[in-house]
This record gives sequence, C-alpha cells and structure tokens, in this order.
Amino acid sequence: MKRLFLLFCLLCLSFSVFSMGNSDSIDYSIWPDKEITIICPWAVGGVADVVNRSLASIVSSSLGVSVLATNEVGAGGNVALSNYVQNSNSSYEFILGCEGPFAISPLLEGSDALLFSYSDYVPIINFYSSIMLLSASKNINVNDLDDLKEYGKNHRLTVAVNGVTGAEAFLARSLLESLNLEYVLINYNGANLALSAAARGETDLAVSHQSQALSQVESGSVVPIAVFDNKRTDNEPFEDVASVAEYGINAYYPNTCCLMAKKGTDERIIEKIKSEYLKAFEKKEMKELYDSLLIEMDPMLDGKYDEHIKSVSNIVRSTLDG
Repeated sequence: MKRLFLLFCLLCLSFSVFSMGNSDSIDYSIWPDKEITIICPWAVGGVADVVNRSLASIVSSSLGVSVLATNEVGAGGNVALSNYVQNSNSSYEFILGCEGPFAISPLLEGSDALLFSYSDYVPIINFYSSIMLLSASKNINVNDLDDLKEYGKNHRLTVAVNGVTGAEAFLARSLLESLNLEYVLINYNGANLALSAAARGETDLAVSHQSQALSQVESGSVVPIAVFDNKRTDNEPFEDVASVAEYGINAYYPNTCCLMAKKGTDERIIEKIKSEYLKAFEKKEMKELYDSLLIEMDPMLDGKYDEHIKSVSNIVRSTLDG
C-alpha cells in the first residue's frame, strides 16, 4: 500500500512539474516560434472565412510563422467555441466569435446546455462589421416588406439562416414576428449557403451579408427587400432597399466577427496579435477586399466589443420579453 501511495505521489508531482514547465516554456521575446491557428466556426467561402484567410496570409508574412486559417462548423459556431474552450492551446490557437454564440444563444431555451460563455474569452480585435440583408426568392414575387406582409397572410414563410440560434436567425425572427407573420427557420452551415437556398427556391427568404447576395440579385434569382439597420445603405445595388427601422422595428445591430483568445492568455500575446492585425488592416489589398465585400473595418478596441455584446444582449432580452 505504501508503495502504491508513493507511486501516486510521484505521478502527481511529475504531472505538476510538467504543467509548470509547460506554462513557463514560452519565451515571449521570440513568440511566436511555431505556427498559429485561427479557427473560423462558420463555413468555407463565407465572409468570415474569406476575411480570416486574407488576413492570415498577411500576418503570416509579418510574424514569420504560418498563420493557419481553419474551419470548424456546427450549431452556428457553438460547436467550435465549445471545443476551443475545452481543448485549445491558448498561446497558439485563437477563434472567431460573434453575437450569436455570445449574446443570443445564452438567452434562448436550452442555453443551459452551452459549454461556454462570453466570460471564457477575451476579445482581441473585431475583423469587421456588416449590415445584414433580407432577400426573397424570385418565386414568391415579393419586392419589399409590404409585399411580404401580404404574401405572409396566406403562406407560412420558410427562412434560410446560418444556425437557428445565430445572429441571422434572431434578426429574421424579430422582423417576422413584428410583422405578425408565421415562419419556420431552416438551418444552413453558412449565410452563403442560406442565400443559395433561397436563390434555388428551396426557401422563401434568406438572411445574409449584402456581398453574398450581389450575384444572386444581379441574376434576378433573389430580391433584396430589407436591410437590418436604422437607415438605408448606400451600397449598390441595395441603396433603394428599405431599412427595418422604417417599419418601426428596433431589433437590429451590425453583425461582427471578432478574434478571440481564451481567458487567461498572456496579455503580451494578445497585444502582439492585435498589433499585427491592425497593421494588416492598413494594407491596400485588405481595404479593397473590404470594399468588395461591403463590410466595414471596425476593430472595436478598448472595451468596445464588450459594450457591443452587452448592447446586443439587451436587444435580445427586450425582444424576448416583449
């Protein structure tokens, strides 16, 4: 028995020493000394994925190590964010997050099953802000929200969204319930896939980024009918599309894509990553990409992302209570 107890103590000591050595093994003066991974919790080809890969290429060159842009889809980002909290190497792995997992899912029924919360993360830098768009399949002959209200009197609307607990789903739900329309949300692993579903006539509606709808609008397969903002956009070809605020609807906010670290990550690492991405934002090719995607560079530093998540949480809570 004494031998077993001694062996157990030695194993515990060995594990403790290994853990201490592992936590102290980073030389911050030369970090990073191996590849970094940035996880996108949404589909390949979406706006977040495109921006992540483009920025990773620039930051790889400036840091002198590979920055790998990877994807892990499922449940509107909740799967990847859960796995990241439990398994990540916080010094070399980072993840993207947004309103859906941090401000919407926690307030919905079943939120007790979530394996993470916003407090498990530290926002580093927001990659972009984007005004989302509601589009209708050409098959339903709807050109604006007034048409949609009439069509919805005799039809149960089908709406393609990127995750039924995500930002797109909440925006669609808030709008359609404000208009007293019946609907069902249909989940796709990416807003681009949701938009394609509406273009094929699989659903009546879809919520997506404006840029994802460009080719579909130009081909006539979908019709843009509302932007989720307090004013109309000046982005072609959406400048004449009504804002939801014009219909007295207040449940809207910009969609974001924030680079996150696990809580407890060394502040020196966070500051270095932030600095490299701020420099990447200044590159001409990134400014051109943002213009083409109809999104805004909006780093949301100095606590502004915390304020954004709090603001969206208040909007969601108010909408659910109403």
